[in-house]
Amino acid sequence: MRDEIKLILPTSWEPNKEAFLAKLGVSRGRLGEHFFGKVYDAFFVHSIEIKQEFEKYYSVEYANLADYVEIVYGEILSDDDLEQDRVFFVTWLPQVVDDICGDNKLDTVLECIEGLERAQYEDQA
Repeated sequence: MRDEIKLILPTSWEPNKEAFLAKLGVSRGRLGEHFFGKVYDAFFVHSIEIKQEFEKYYSVEYANLADYVEIVYGEILSDDDLEQDRVFFVTWLPQVVDDICGDNKLDTVLECIEGLERAQYEDQA
């Protein structure tokens, strides 16, 4: 049985913990690093990078990534999601970004990742 998918995070940003924490304004060795370091780990270390999983193990069995995701995970990815370099299926959320907490920081973290992605594109141009 597959883990429940809590968040689908499509991105072309190359995950980098130091850049992630810096963009959030979190100092190394402080309490914020404890909380948001766990967020980074949940999103990019302990998640399932579905494109990599598909290419490595399942591309022979399934016609394409979209079919694989729909059949195995019951999720439908948009064309925009499929165009991203990476698609992370996050299976657990630290409390600081979990919607069970009224004052969660999920929107802030997602905006941070979008900003890092934009900055990456600007550096490449």
